[in-house]
Amino acid sequence: MSSPPVERLPSVVDVVTHFRSALADSGRRPVSAVTELLLDLHENNLAQWNREDSIRSHPTDDAAVAGAKRDIDALNTRRHHLVEAIDAAVDRVITQTASATPATESPAMVFDRLSILVIRIHFTERAAGSERPDRDGYGARLPVLRRQLTTMQAALDALLDELVEGKKCFVPHQSLKLYES
Repeated sequence: MSSPPVERLPSVVDVVTHFRSALADSGRRPVSAVTELLLDLHENNLAQWNREDSIRSHPTDDAAVAGAKRDIDALNTRRHHLVEAIDAAVDRVITQTASATPATESPAMVFDRLSILVIRIHFTERAAGSERPDRDGYGARLPVLRRQLTTMQAALDALLDELVEGKKCFVPHQSLKLYES
């Protein structure tokens, strides 16, 4: 009897490629369980981005703003659950060294920021490439955003390498949001 395949973390480059592909089309390709969670997070981030953007066109409609706030809260709650699930999956794949220096962010928190940056680049490219003049200077933002992406990818690669090597450890994210009445 053979043992089940060992889950592996996708490379950061592959994750960014999946994020970009998800923005280009809605078709999903077979991927690992971790990548599936990452794509769920990315789709949730895109839905939240679009919901936040949609309300900016109707800022004086109080009912629309209230509805959007409820939608955004629900999406943000789902986002936190997905970040927790991603960290749990990473924690199952990587054997952490408890005595290692702790990272200030968990891998899922960085993947979340990476997703949002890929979305920001996507919409900035669309705005800069639209048929209207680039009065807002979106095109000038693209080199900065692309440098941020390169830097974030390198930082996440380094964090994952240090986790595998036992040089770093992380505490899986737990959203302990407090809602007071």
